[in-house]
Amino acid sequence: MIKKYIVILFLIWSGMGFAQDPDFHIYLAFGQSNMEGAAKIEPQDTMNLNERFKVLEAVDCPELGREKGKWYTAKAPLCRCKTGLTPTDYFGREMIKNLPENVKVGVINVAVGGCKIELFDQDNFQSYVETAPEWLQNMVKEYDGNPYARLVEMAKIAQKDGVIKGILMHQGESNTGDEEWPNKVKGVYDDLIKDLNLDPKKVPLLAGEMVSEEQGGACASMNEIIARLPGVIPNAHVISSKGCTAVSDHLHFTSEGYRKLGRRYAQQMLQLQGVEILERQAPEGFDTEQEDIPHGKIDSISYKSKTVGTTRKALVYTPPKYSKTKKYPVLYLLHGIGGDEKEWLRGGKPQVILDNLHAEGKIEPMIVVMPNGRAMKDDRAVGNIFDSTKVEAFANFEGDLLNDLVPFVEKNYPVMKNRENRAIAGLSMGGGQTLNFGLGNLDTFSWVGAFSAAPNTKTPQELVPSPEKAKNSLNLLWISCGDEDGLLPYSQRTHEYLAKNKVPHIYYVEPGVHDFKVWKNGLYMFSKMLFKPVDKTVFNDYSILGSTVATNVGKSKFPQILPNGKAMFQLKAPDASDVKLDLGRKYEMEHDGDGMWRVTTDSISEGFHYYSIIVDGVAIADPNSETFYGMGRMASGIEVPFKGDDYYALKDVPHGDIIMEQYFSPVLNSWRKFFVYTPPGYEKNTDEKYPALYIYHGGGEDERGWAQQGKTNLILDNLIAEGKAKPMLVIMPDGNMPVSAFDENGLKMFENELIKGIIPQVEKEYRVIKNPKSRALAGLSMGGIQTLYAGVQNTDLFSSLGVFSSGWIGKDNEIADGQYEFMTKNSAKINKNLDNFWISMGGERDIAYENGKRMISRFDDMGIRYTYSEYPGGHAWPVWRHDLYKFAPLLFTN
Repeated sequence: MIKKYIVILFLIWSGMGFAQDPDFHIYLAFGQSNMEGAAKIEPQDTMNLNERFKVLEAVDCPELGREKGKWYTAKAPLCRCKTGLTPTDYFGREMIKNLPENVKVGVINVAVGGCKIELFDQDNFQSYVETAPEWLQNMVKEYDGNPYARLVEMAKIAQKDGVIKGILMHQGESNTGDEEWPNKVKGVYDDLIKDLNLDPKKVPLLAGEMVSEEQGGACASMNEIIARLPGVIPNAHVISSKGCTAVSDHLHFTSEGYRKLGRRYAQQMLQLQGVEILERQAPEGFDTEQEDIPHGKIDSISYKSKTVGTTRKALVYTPPKYSKTKKYPVLYLLHGIGGDEKEWLRGGKPQVILDNLHAEGKIEPMIVVMPNGRAMKDDRAVGNIFDSTKVEAFANFEGDLLNDLVPFVEKNYPVMKNRENRAIAGLSMGGGQTLNFGLGNLDTFSWVGAFSAAPNTKTPQELVPSPEKAKNSLNLLWISCGDEDGLLPYSQRTHEYLAKNKVPHIYYVEPGVHDFKVWKNGLYMFSKMLFKPVDKTVFNDYSILGSTVATNVGKSKFPQILPNGKAMFQLKAPDASDVKLDLGRKYEMEHDGDGMWRVTTDSISEGFHYYSIIVDGVAIADPNSETFYGMGRMASGIEVPFKGDDYYALKDVPHGDIIMEQYFSPVLNSWRKFFVYTPPGYEKNTDEKYPALYIYHGGGEDERGWAQQGKTNLILDNLIAEGKAKPMLVIMPDGNMPVSAFDENGLKMFENELIKGIIPQVEKEYRVIKNPKSRALAGLSMGGIQTLYAGVQNTDLFSSLGVFSSGWIGKDNEIADGQYEFMTKNSAKINKNLDNFWISMGGERDIAYENGKRMISRFDDMGIRYTYSEYPGGHAWPVWRHDLYKFAPLLFTN
C-alpha cells in the first residue's frame, strides 16, 4: 500500500513539474536573419547585464564557454555562436526592467538567416532543405538538420525550470508576396502549442514587421500580409517596425533598430500580461494623419461676449462618432501671445493628435474648444502683440471664458456641466492663463495643464493660496516645459512651491525649446489622462528630464534631479569601454553609441553626496560637477534639495565671513591651514569678543569639509539671524596627523596640536573669549573620536562637546578602555564641567551606529550625563549639517 502511494505521489510530482518556478518566464523565438541577428554587437549591448535575464543555449558554443541546453546570463549573441544583435536582446532587457524583482526572463532563439517559413514545418521541412542553397543547409546542420525539433527540444528543457509565456517570431522576407504565409505560420504555431502542451489562450504569438516602407524596406510589401496574421491566429499580435532604422541592404535593421524593435516586442507582451508601462512621451507618428481611422470634426463658432461687448470666434473639435444624444466632457485649449483661435490648428494639429488617440482607445471622447484668448474687440494678432493693452486683454479673458464662452458651449453642445468634466490647458501665454484661471477657479475646473507657461503666470503663492483646497479639488495639475526654453524658471518656481506644499502635480521637463514640438507632446500626454481615474502615486515618474543642481559647474545640464528623487548623470567618453557611477552604490552607465554614457539612479536621499565616475577602472571627478576633497581624494559632489533644507539656504540676512588662516605649527613643525567663520558684524564691532567652536571633519577629508560641504557659514548666519544661536567664531582645522589618527600616537598628537597649536593661534589672531565656558569642541566620524580623546580629558578647557556619527571602534579597544577608566574616575568632574555632551547618530544606516550605541551604554554605567540625538541619513553630510544646526543653539547659553 505504501509503495502504491509513493508511485502516485511520484506521478503527481512528475506531471505537475514540481521543479518549475512560476516566476521564471520563458519565451521562444524563431525566424530568419532579423531574428537571428544581423547587426553589429556594440559595447553597450554586452554591458549592464542582469542575471534575471537568461538565454538557453540552443547550440554548443565552446568559444563562448556555453553548452547546448544550459542557461546562461543573456549576453549577445543570443542565437548561434557568431550571430549578431537580435530583437530578443532588448526584449529581455525591457521585460525585466518592468517586471517585479522576483521574476526572471529566459529566451530560446532558434533562427536561420534566409529561410522561408517552410523550414519550421515539421512535416515538410526536409524537402525544403534538400533544395535550399548550401550556405542555408550549413546553418541548418548546426541544429542537427531540424531547427523546429531543436526549438521544441530546448523548450522542453526550459519547461522543467519555468513557464512558457509567449512566442516571438520575425520571418517573412523570404516569403514576400506569399498570400498563404499567415496559414503557414498558423501551422507552426499550432504544432508548438500541441508539442509543448501549451494553452493558446495564454501563449501569444508576436510577429514583427519587415523593414518599413519609410526606411526603403525591400520587403515592406510583406507587412500587408503580416497584418492579416491576427485574423488567422486569435492570439497573434503584429509588432510595428516603423522608425526602426535599417542598413543599406534595406532588409536588415541597424543595431539601434533591433533595440527599438526588441523593446516593442516587450511592451506588447507586457501589455498582454496586464503590466502597465508608464508612457512618458508621445510615440513616433502620434501627430501623423491616418486615413483609415475615424476622424473628428472642427467647426468655427461665434458667441456673444458681454465681457468684451462684441461677437467673438472660437474653434470646436467634436470627436469621432460624435452624437448630440451623448454627453461629453470638455477641454478649453488656449493659444500663445502671438496667436489666435487658429494657432493650435495651424501649428499643433490637435485634431490629428486626438483622432489618433481615439483610434488607439487611449483617450476619453471629449469636445475641445479653442478660443481667442485676447479678450478685446479687435482681437487679431497684429501690430505690437506685446502692447500693454493687448497683454491686459489676456487677463480680461478670464471673465469672457467664465461668463460668456463656457455658458455658450454648455447651451449649444451636449457637455457635462460640472467641474469634474471641465479641463483647461494652454501654451505659453495661454499656459499662464491656464494656471491663473484654472487654479483661480477650482469650482469650475479640476483638470489644469500648462505648457511652457509665460511670465503672465501669477506667483505660486497667488496661484495656490490654499494648498489644501488645491489638493482636494484637482484631479490633475500638469506643468511642462522644454529644458532649453527661456521660460522654464516660471514653471520651475511653481513646481517648487507645489512640491514644498505637497500639492500633487506632474512637473514634466523634456528636451526642447519654446515651440510646437514641445506643446504637441504636452497635449498628447495631458489629454490622454483626462476624465478618467489617475494614479497620483506615479505623478513624479513622468518627467523625462530633471532640474540641474547647485553643485553643477557653470551651465552644465547634468547631473539632474528628477521629481521622483532619482538622479541623472552623463559623461562624454567616446573611447571608454566601461563606465560606472560610484555614488556609494555603483551603477553601470549605458552607452548611447555616440560617445555619451548615461545612467539614472534610484531615488537618493537629501543633501550632499560625494560621487565619482569610474572610467575603465579609474575613478575620476565628473567634469560637470564641482569637486570637493572627500573619499581621500578630490571627488565630485551632488547637492540634492529637499523640503527641510531651508536652514542652510542662502537668505536675505546679515552674513558672516569664512577666512582661510595659515600658521606654523610648533607641534608638527610645519605650515598648516584652518578656516574661521566670523559672525556678522565681527569686522565692525572691533572691541567685542566672541565664544569659539572648534569643529573637525571626518576621515578622507580636511579643513575644507565644514567650510564647503558642511555649509557652516549659512547654518550659523541663519541661526544667528533668527536669534537661535549666539554669535560665535567657528574654527575648522585640519584634523589629519602625520601618523594614523586612530592609534594612541595619532590621537595624542592631535590633542597636542589642538591645545598647543590651534587654540593659541586663534586666541592670538582673533577676538575670542579665553575661558572654558566660551569654548566648545566637536567633530564628525574620525573628528568625533578625536573630540572624545581630546575633549573628555580636557573639560577644564571646553564647556561643550559634540560627537557626530562616532564612537570608540570595536568591543576590545585599548584606547577606549583607557578613556573609560579615566571617565569612571572623573565622572563627577566631567558632569560638572560640561554644559553639553551631545552625541548624535545618522540612524541605523550610520556605519558608526553600533559603536555609538555601545559607547553610550558604557556612559550610562558610569553615570556620565549626555544628550543623544538621531537623524536618519546614514554616515553622510546631510546628517552632520543637521547635527551642527541642532548643536550650535545649545552653546554658550550659560
